Amino acid sequence: MQVKHFEETQKFRVIIDNASFYATAQQIRNGIGALGPCNAATMSALTALEQTRSGSGTAEFAACGIAGQWEGLNVQLDVA
Repeated sequence: MQVKHFEETQKFRVIIDNASFYATAQQIRNGIGALGPCNAATMSALTALEQTRSGSGTAEFAACGIAGQWEGLNVQLDVA
């Protein structure tokens, strides 16, 4: 299965525990801040969402967000 990556300019609403902000796919890939675990958790969420959307069914392609726990942090990532 080939992963369909988001365009660099795609915007996301990111929620990490009690903090929320907006970032582009490129910003997430480059690191959103100085905290390694936050960067890794957000990148993992983006990768998981891209893998979900790479499925062959309509439901997979329609996925517009993902929530889970990565690097010990609760992360929600929504396509904005």
